[in-house]
Amino acid sequence: MTSTGHALRTSLGAALRAERERRRISLDAVARGTLVRQDFLELIDDDRLEDLPSGAYAKGFIRSYAIYLGLDPKPFLGAYEQRCGRPAPELSRVVRRGVRVPPRAHKRAWQISIFAAAAMLLLLALLGAFRSGGSGSQLPLSPTSARIIGSSAPSVMGTIVRVDAVSHDAWLQVEADGKPIFADTLRRGDFRTFKGDQEIVISTPRPGDIRITANGTILGTPPTAPYRGVFTPGTTTMPPNEPVLKAAPPPSAQPAKVDGTTTTHAPEIPQNAYTGQ
Repeated sequence: MTSTGHALRTSLGAALRAERERRRISLDAVARGTLVRQDFLELIDDDRLEDLPSGAYAKGFIRSYAIYLGLDPKPFLGAYEQRCGRPAPELSRVVRRGVRVPPRAHKRAWQISIFAAAAMLLLLALLGAFRSGGSGSQLPLSPTSARIIGSSAPSVMGTIVRVDAVSHDAWLQVEADGKPIFADTLRRGDFRTFKGDQEIVISTPRPGDIRITANGTILGTPPTAPYRGVFTPGTTTMPPNEPVLKAAPPPSAQPAKVDGTTTTHAPEIPQNAYTGQ
């Protein structure tokens, strides 16, 4: 039974702690990877959910913890709400009681509104006078406005991708933010978790042997071989195949002649390779 299933049958904290210990991941590594304070993670491990900060903070901590372990956070959040209730909006206590506004403030507000409306009409009239002889093109957006409209808020956690070898041994080549961090054979039944600030690139010659989970969402098996996928903090579906760089073959397929004989060399693994342990 998976830890996700345990979250609905046993305590939420015990399920997350058991999954973390099974993968030999320290609580300090989770704190550094999720930016959640370690004392809050200890409260979750001890199942002392009532001692966590109230509202959406506790759910955010639990969501980050589950995603870091490569798990679907929804069952854990449902278990939290079933136990502690759905958190109310932080402003609910403020808006429940009516606020009395003095009459003098009402009058001042009306004066400001009238003045603002008159200034807007004057500005529109001036703009119309300047543009009367030109085309009816719209005013351009300022660079700042364009950047705000065209951008999205970055993920605090970055990109987290878990790869499971489900049917056979699978050879992987992994890059994080443009730097190679892993190139080795993943044995059947094993898995690795990789983290990057901007993107994770997974390359494999036989994608049918692996299952990919990105940012807490199980995406499944890539459809084409060889496969090269680029994963970002916003990835929720399997990225399309981008065969810009051909996936390197496994070490056994890279012969090299030394003194007239054919040998194979396993690739060097960078010291900063993150394996989720």
